[in-house]
Amino acid sequence: MNNIFSNSDVQQYFNTLPPAVQETVIQSGVQITSVDHLKQVVENFQSK
Repeated sequence: MNNIFSNSDVQQYFNTLPPAVQETVIQSGVQITSVDHLKQVVENFQSK
């Protein structure tokens, strides 16, 4: 998979997510700024 985040820590965490979750994050267009932000976004998607 291509690196879509400039922050390597964010990219590493993103790569551990299931493909369906990765696709949801990508499709959302949310600008991820940190690993904590990505975790919050994922939690938000999973709670819906």
